Amino acid sequence: MEYNQQLKDVLSEILNIDTSNFMHSTKLLGELSELDSMSIVLVLIEIEKRFSLEIDIADLEAKHFETFGNLASFIKNPLTV
Repeated sequence: MEYNQQLKDVLSEILNIDTSNFMHSTKLLGELSELDSMSIVLVLIEIEKRFSLEIDIADLEAKHFETFGNLASFIKNPLTV
């Protein structure tokens, strides 16, 4: 399964929202009331599990959650390094 779809699945499951129409430009932080500080932590935990990543909290910035594309790029980079 493509990583974008996997990320949509994570967001859909954690936030309990329909992500089927999400595009790279879809705004997340500040636009989705479901995406609060606690849900961000849950999303990160699930991303680490699904993508077999260890996210360094020091590398995490609010801009990574501004759009779906930003978040996808953030998780893709460790996968391609």
